[in-house]
Amino acid sequence: MNNLLYILQYLTIGVVAGLSMGIIGIGAGLVTLPLLIYSGMHIEGAVACILLMQLLPQSLPAVLVYSKSEHIDYNISMLVILGSVIGTLLGSLIIYYDLISEKTTYKLLTIVIIITAIVFTKRYLL
Repeated sequence: MNNLLYILQYLTIGVVAGLSMGIIGIGAGLVTLPLLIYSGMHIEGAVACILLMQLLPQSLPAVLVYSKSEHIDYNISMLVILGSVIGTLLGSLIIYYDLISEKTTYKLLTIVIIITAIVFTKRYLL
């Protein structure tokens, strides 16, 4: 692939994910992961990219804006962050030690996307 097209492809994925995160709070799992997989990345590489993306660069600017508008409940957020750290560590270890296959990982992703779509469709579109 042409180097410029390669750069534009992944830059566009990042912009779309960032817009989605800033507007509706969803970007990594439901937006970025499928786009990265569709671009040719394996699911493990896509997940690693997303974790790196969320580490600081993606979240910090939005957190600063949302904190100015006083939309952040820090007590609840800290509990969710703690749970997320535990869950992310456990999930990473499951992948690292090959406790589930790559095919099972894709199946889990598909199930989560379908359930999320059904719940939100029922709640907000019907």
